[in-house]
Amino acid sequence: MNTSIDITDLFIMAGIEHKGRVQITHEDMSGLEPHPKNDWLYLGLLSLKEIAKREGVFIRSSAFIGSGNGIETIAALKLFPNLETIFITDLVKNIQPAIIKNITANANEELKGIRTYCLEGRDCSPLSEPVDLIYGNLPLIMIDQREIEKHRLSLTTLTDEQMYMHLSQGPYDMLTRWSLLSQLGFLLSAKEKLAPGGSILTFIGGRIPYYAIEQCFRRAGVGYRKLFTSFKRQSDGQFFKQYAEYETKEGVDFAFYDYKEAVEILRQKLGIIAPEIIVDIEDADLKILLAPTLISANKAYENYQKGMSVGHIAHAFEAWND
Repeated sequence: MNTSIDITDLFIMAGIEHKGRVQITHEDMSGLEPHPKNDWLYLGLLSLKEIAKREGVFIRSSAFIGSGNGIETIAALKLFPNLETIFITDLVKNIQPAIIKNITANANEELKGIRTYCLEGRDCSPLSEPVDLIYGNLPLIMIDQREIEKHRLSLTTLTDEQMYMHLSQGPYDMLTRWSLLSQLGFLLSAKEKLAPGGSILTFIGGRIPYYAIEQCFRRAGVGYRKLFTSFKRQSDGQFFKQYAEYETKEGVDFAFYDYKEAVEILRQKLGIIAPEIIVDIEDADLKILLAPTLISANKAYENYQKGMSVGHIAHAFEAWND
């Protein structure tokens, strides 16, 4: 496969000056949603810009975990003028050269003089030294690795459950039931590799209760704050299927929404045209507001198969060593 994607609109919408394209040449490289603000990378670039406004000149090293296509690294090279070291990691074998090619095609001048390591490995384990900024937008749904390999499922939406089950506190563990163990694993690994005063950027869907997200940060022993919240359209069929199967297995109800109805409520009640950033409302109040449009993951998968649009809440967080 070889797909060329224009990233100019994404950068412009995030307030970053850059025009360019990336090439998707590997089946496990992540693409881009048709509307850039529906993509997790939009929240990612906004978060990088937020850190840059506050700490930009102090960020000398950064790591991009599970990079996928290199877009977030390109943004960081545009935003942090004093970068000296970059780590770019991914689990997928042989994907690193394609990621580096995208980065050099868009930020070759900015890369000059920067120590750049493109490594294979899980979470922050490949990092050989502490860094000032760690960025990771990783899949939450855990599944048996044999199923991933058998059905050639994408690692952009799934992760190997056996790598994180040792973190579980038992079958009734909140983080197990809501498939947050992989997020916990990432935070624990990032905590070990974070330089003093550094920040972790991570992204979690509001498909799970906010109290479970809070418990995840507490278990990791990190401080945290929510940077951005948006309501985005989801278009990945495999994503719905795996959430539906996990929902059935664990007996939980993930929070998805009828997209058209939810968007209209946001417009009428908050004056927000999705997928614009949602401000001035707490997560619990937002979910109450959208409750009339709430559907489970199984219903979301069913609606997707019928060609109906499905949405969910998305959060960007900053964390740090407590």
